[in-house]
Amino acid sequence: MNDIVVVDDNCVLLSVLCEIFKEHGYTVRTATDGFEALAAIRDRVPDILLSDLNMPGMSGFELLSVVRRRFPTIAVIAMSGDHAAITVSPGIAADGFYAKGSNSVDGLLSLLSQVQEGEPLESRRAAAPIWIPGLPIHPGDLSTTAVACPECMRVFSHSLRDSVSAQPREIHCPHCFGAVRLAVVRQAEAMDRTSLSLPTAGRWIGAVA
Repeated sequence: MNDIVVVDDNCVLLSVLCEIFKEHGYTVRTATDGFEALAAIRDRVPDILLSDLNMPGMSGFELLSVVRRRFPTIAVIAMSGDHAAITVSPGIAADGFYAKGSNSVDGLLSLLSQVQEGEPLESRRAAAPIWIPGLPIHPGDLSTTAVACPECMRVFSHSLRDSVSAQPREIHCPHCFGAVRLAVVRQAEAMDRTSLSLPTAGRWIGAVA
């Protein structure tokens, strides 16, 4: 398992991670948002996906949910500079979490090894919620969003007023009556510029400021 796709809208950080992983024997492809990442995965399914959570376009929350359902054999690591957790938060379809800026590159490489040696991932497929954009809702606003049922594949509308929390909640498809878990992702207001904690003796020191 040495084929990895790395996704982050911070191009400098993306370049640094790419070089580090290559030096450790990984075959690396990169993407700057979820849509680019899905295109790379369709071209060749990787062993590992490392994705930032807060990105414009398709966020990491949305990307990981899609990957968990469509490509359940991919080992997935979420990363973010907005959280200091060391475990995966509820609703995030990942096998591990890396807190950018608070952990070293050695810690990230260790996490990659742990994920590679983990349990088979197919059984976790159904646990991934569908993430929908958290758009601004004004008084009297009747805005809805389209949701595709993961079971019958039919699309139905869902009121955004009923989706104000990032915690997954369960609704039912009006067509097949199957349970659908939804969660709301808030779009990133700016690019995450969190740096990595790099070894002082490494040649990458100062590469991400």
